[in-house]
This record gives sequence, C-alpha cells and structure tokens, in this order.
Amino acid sequence: MCYENIPTVIFSHPPIGSIGLTEDAAIKKWGTENIKTYRSTFVNMFYSPAKSDDLKLKSLFKIICHIEEDGTERVVGVFAIGKGVDEMM
Repeated sequence: MCYENIPTVIFSHPPIGSIGLTEDAAIKKWGTENIKTYRSTFVNMFYSPAKSDDLKLKSLFKIICHIEEDGTERVVGVFAIGKGVDEMM
C-alpha cells in the first residue's frame, strides 16, 4: 500500500496540514528543473469581515508540482497553515 498521499494535520492554533512530498524530496526524485513550487497567502473567509488589516490573519499554502514530459504539472505535495486548513486537508 502506498502511504505517500495520506494527509496529516496538526490541530494547533492555527492548524497546519500537509500531504505528499516536500520540495526537497521532490527535487531528489525528479531534479530541480522538473519541479515548480507555488506559494499563496490570503485572508480566509473567517477573518475577512475584520475592519482593520492588522486583525486579518492570513493563511499560507505551498504547492509542489512535478512537470511531466508533456509539460503538464501534477501536484505532488501541499503544505498549509491557517484557520480551516484542518478541514481542507
């Protein structure tokens, strides 16, 4: 059985979640030229009604993709921290 794509969540405040390969593991497996990473920060819906930007806590997502031979990208890892991440994973 392959356990590579089983999500893991740490129920902290804010929660942290991960699934798949880390960036270093993906680079070891396919090489730097075949890996592309995306990072995104955003204010999740729970904090969006806050009046002050200082009160709007952000969530962070990092997505690791493997570039296939035909040029398409396949997601091989996701790492996130922020409110609601535990439910997303």
